Amino acid sequence: MSQTIQILNGPSREELFDGLRLFAEKREVGFNLESNGREITLPFIMQSIEPEDGSGNSWNTKMNLHVDSLGKDFYQIPLEIRKAFLGTPTKKVIQVKTYYSTKTRKGVITLE
Repeated sequence: MSQTIQILNGPSREELFDGLRLFAEKREVGFNLESNGREITLPFIMQSIEPEDGSGNSWNTKMNLHVDSLGKDFYQIPLEIRKAFLGTPTKKVIQVKTYYSTKTRKGVITLE
């Protein structure tokens, strides 16, 4: 069963595509999510971007979240994401799918 998390704010279209273009450098792209009533920014690494429709503003993406990049902030991230790491202590990366609009800078993260 999939779980979803709302993206409250995120990158511009240029920042989004720079993240993919600079994948080899592990360029992080920040997305703001709500966690425990607070807005937090999580650093994702882009894996792929596909157009969702023909508008040039709506995208389906795959991104990785590296637990090592979070450090002590790991416990500030949404429980749904933390649960993806639980039970697998050697898991260092979680892949998420998103729908994201660069026009509104909002979207949805899907955890499978």
